[in-house]
Amino acid sequence: MDTLEITTPELINPMTYAQFKALSEALVAENKTTGPEQSEQRIGFTKLNQQRLKRVEKQFVLQPALQELLAQNQRAWKWLVLVEAWCGDGAQTLPAIAAIAAQAPNIELVVLLRDENPALMDTCLTNGSRAIPKLICVDAETGERLFTWGPRPTAIQAQVKQLKADRPDIHHDELVQQVQLWYAKDRSQALQQDMVQLLQEALQTQGAEV
Repeated sequence: MDTLEITTPELINPMTYAQFKALSEALVAENKTTGPEQSEQRIGFTKLNQQRLKRVEKQFVLQPALQELLAQNQRAWKWLVLVEAWCGDGAQTLPAIAAIAAQAPNIELVVLLRDENPALMDTCLTNGSRAIPKLICVDAETGERLFTWGPRPTAIQAQVKQLKADRPDIHHDELVQQVQLWYAKDRSQALQQDMVQLLQEALQTQGAEV
């Protein structure tokens, strides 16, 4: 696995997961969202995402293989997650990421808004774009970047690519709806499969006893 040893830019307005949820709820009450684009569409997505967050929290079950790997890690890690309140993929994955981190005393989860942290966002672009969510795992002691993940679980992204190939003229709204259905059916399994692989590689890289 390639590791990146780069200086992490200053984190602007870092939040806990609970603080991010509270911010999102407050903005919904004000008919607003995060980021500079206060469009009706993004505000609507933010409202929908409150339901998605709660559903993922309720349904999440930690896979035994992932739980075992979390227990094996003896190093202090920071998980930096770049997201926005209107992001549908973020609403489906951030609660699961938070639940995973909560099971590991050595992991500190830090939630960051993409548009407030462009310098950090630009260190982990996807095909040149600022696609979110993005999870960056950093060794808290050395600052070494161990892995990045996102913006979607590998298995779900493969389904998206296949659908686009089969239906190149598919309307964006229909695509978004289908992706949300895949997330609902998957129940965070694909994300956890990705995390198992990434943690195995990170532990090996750090010379941990596996």
